[in-house]
Amino acid sequence: MDLNRWPHLRLLIEAAQGLPSLQVWLFGSALRSERPADLDILLVYEDRSAVVTLRAMNRCEDMCPPFHLIAMTSREVDEYDFIRRTGAVRLM
Repeated sequence: MDLNRWPHLRLLIEAAQGLPSLQVWLFGSALRSERPADLDILLVYEDRSAVVTLRAMNRCEDMCPPFHLIAMTSREVDEYDFIRRTGAVRLM
């Protein structure tokens, strides 16, 4: 996947790398379309403070295309079978 298409997504990933036990996944139309209306991002966390910190660092609604962040614990991801059902791709 070419993250150079969306430099702000690359910046989000770089910010997430400094946060413990946080995974970043992409799903939705960004995986199927050259011009998605938004970027659907799944944050899988063990410590909710990592999600709060990442959201505070990035103004997701001001991005083009905008981010839609969904945060789940790994247990929730498993319960909903979210990754398999959405075809999400791990970015980090």
